[in-house]
Amino acid sequence: MKLMIRTVAAAALLGALLPSAHGLTIVDNGKLKMDLHGRGQMIGVGQIVPDPVRDHGRVYLFMKQSRLGVSGMYDDVKYETQFSFGGESANGSNTDLGMLDFVADIPVAPMGENGSLKVGQFRVPYSREGLTDRGYMNFGERSLANLASYQTRDYGLALQKYSGNFAGTLGIFSGGGRDVPQRYLPERLGWPETVLRVGYNDGIDEDIYHVKGTDIELKRSGKAVFFNALYMQDTLIGHNAVANLRTIDKNLLIDSNYNPFIGAGPAGAAANARTQQRGNIWFVGGDAVVRRLLGNGHILEAEVEGNWGGYQNRYGSLHIGNARGQVAYTAMPYQIGVRYAALFMDKNANYLTGGKRYSPSLGSTVHEVAPSLTWYIKKHHLKLVADAPIYLNMPVFVEPGVGAYVFADQPGQVTYLQSAGGNVKRHAVFTGRMLLQFMF
Repeated sequence: MKLMIRTVAAAALLGALLPSAHGLTIVDNGKLKMDLHGRGQMIGVGQIVPDPVRDHGRVYLFMKQSRLGVSGMYDDVKYETQFSFGGESANGSNTDLGMLDFVADIPVAPMGENGSLKVGQFRVPYSREGLTDRGYMNFGERSLANLASYQTRDYGLALQKYSGNFAGTLGIFSGGGRDVPQRYLPERLGWPETVLRVGYNDGIDEDIYHVKGTDIELKRSGKAVFFNALYMQDTLIGHNAVANLRTIDKNLLIDSNYNPFIGAGPAGAAANARTQQRGNIWFVGGDAVVRRLLGNGHILEAEVEGNWGGYQNRYGSLHIGNARGQVAYTAMPYQIGVRYAALFMDKNANYLTGGKRYSPSLGSTVHEVAPSLTWYIKKHHLKLVADAPIYLNMPVFVEPGVGAYVFADQPGQVTYLQSAGGNVKRHAVFTGRMLLQFMF
């Protein structure tokens, strides 16, 4: 207990040294403005998982995030960069660059004062939770629902336009994710990932691409409502297809551990360069947020979101859906919240090899209920976030002689089902998390 008190006191002292503005301005000469910003997150996790081989109780400690970026303006062109370091950048690909954002917003005169073209690598504009900056969340992690529809970052271009309280963007992306190296391979072209997000925003969000999960400095009540749509016909490239080549940031719909058709060949065998098929991928969804200023620093917030997606090629089709709702009440310097999320999985979601299905119990709904408590020591610059997600009906895979893996954390371990003694069962999984964030 004394160690915890000393740790918190040291963190509070560190917070006193952090700047109060968003980032540190290092250049501002009238032509060029450059701000430096960074964020670090330490997270401790305790988990109770029914395990027939090893301990039911587990404890982990990670450096969750270590970020550094530069943003600003050059004349009338806005730019933004952000890089990740440490464990979160080790994605196992052939690049591991750790570049998250590198983007410029270029004014487009025919679109008027509030229209521009976004060019570079940046967040795909789909889903409020997916667009939410992790530095401005009141939970230790995005919800279970996010596994279904998260589009992460990609490179491409997007038009964006703001007219009063109405906002919209239309983007075209590679579909291959971030940090893809130059590889000039044979192709059979499909349709690039095309994303539309349109809606109403009366000041809740800075813009479509910069979303906060909570606003502890709310100046007035407000709301936002958005519709999202995404479509892509996969492109065959080299020995594989674009969506199946990602090594990081896969939502479940394009993850071969969930989708048995994306990497399948005849009779369920793994595809090769001749049998790989193009797939059609789509998502539709909507999200809304309401924030009420109650006076004297008291704020009430609520969010809802739902998405439905599908995949289809000549070997089969499947769907995936999610729903999320959360509320939070702020009385500075504390905030309490609760979140419910559901992940709707298709009965065809199975690990498939050689025509045999190994995980028949994947295709049903998984639930999450997560209460949270946040202490804003120095607003978002220094805060402690504690939450306790409870996962109901969660698939748990057992590797013979080693132990149990939770599907939401390690979906790739479904492959152990083909081993003698491997199995999957549904369980309730209890998790407790505490996250310390320091940011400038």
